[in-house]
Amino acid sequence: MILLAAFTLHASAFAEDGAALRDAAATLRAADVARRELMRAVAPSIVSITAYERVPDGVAYEGRWKLADESPHPQHARRTVASGIVLDDEGTILCCRSPLTLEGDTFAPVVDVESADGVRFDAEILASEPTINLAILRIRRQDGQSLGDLRPARFGKARSVAIGDTVFAVGDPFGASRTFAPGIVMALPTAACYQSDLTGSFIHCSMAIAPGAVGGALITPDGEVVGMLVPPPSLTPTDRPAPHAYDTFAMQIETALGVGEALRAKRTNDSPWLGFSVLALPELQQRMRDAAAFEAIVKPEHGLYVDDVFDPSPASKAGIRPGDFVLEIGGRRIASVVDFQQSLYYFSGTNVPITFFREGETRTIVTKIERRPPAANRP
Repeated sequence: MILLAAFTLHASAFAEDGAALRDAAATLRAADVARRELMRAVAPSIVSITAYERVPDGVAYEGRWKLADESPHPQHARRTVASGIVLDDEGTILCCRSPLTLEGDTFAPVVDVESADGVRFDAEILASEPTINLAILRIRRQDGQSLGDLRPARFGKARSVAIGDTVFAVGDPFGASRTFAPGIVMALPTAACYQSDLTGSFIHCSMAIAPGAVGGALITPDGEVVGMLVPPPSLTPTDRPAPHAYDTFAMQIETALGVGEALRAKRTNDSPWLGFSVLALPELQQRMRDAAAFEAIVKPEHGLYVDDVFDPSPASKAGIRPGDFVLEIGGRRIASVVDFQQSLYYFSGTNVPITFFREGETRTIVTKIERRPPAANRP
């Protein structure tokens, strides 16, 4: 009887373990199916970008595989591969700037885009931003050519994610090195403005990505793009840094889209600046961690808090100082960090009136939006 009871107890425990294993396997299979569906859903919005360099006359093509290394563009060889995000039905692409450049910070003479299903399109570089490593491309379609299965990405908000959330890095460079990497959010941006602190304006995630994934998307489990994958910030914007093996940076999608919109309108490849960084009021309140002190600040109805000022700069020469609030630039109301960033591009290279608020009074000064100097870069 004792042996029978022991056997029955063992069999019951074994059955419970088996049921638990089956439940765990079913959960894992369901997760696999969900990830497959997620990849299928976002793939038409992620493209491969290839930059080509001209092969000098007289240079032989010896030592190359006949098909694998063949370039689709005569007298041009592949230089770098990266990824990009489809913005609209016109074939506008958001991507990183550094993979599009050659030595001397010149742009590659030929750039093309390839969809996930293998359709290739010629592309032109519309504009770029070296400080934050951002570029805008546009597909050049041949007569009668459609965009095929390409479709605009679904964009979310970077502020919708929190530390510990599951996110996915998606990139599709030329070749077999696609990226679909799950990870978690490790750190959130401390500020939306990148003027004084590049690293602090990025989302930090736990996955590692291949160099060809930069320019791709950071997405939520719902398939919404909340960031663009970028390499680590560099003191020298013309460098081509490789991603870290232990974490990944993503530019907030609000920054990428906002600056990208201004770049398309201005068609510039420079980094404009005034020499100060800003905080939105919720960011200022979070940084202060003192509700009473925050409420005690004399604040305007709208505007951004001047967080830091670089010296020398147009701002420092004009007398703008930390603690001021910027209200308008060139007559444009500044209600968000994106408003501020876009204004730098729209009025780049011009003398512009800036209205700011200090200690209850409104003042207006006129200063020039200049090109950002290398000395201002800090990762």
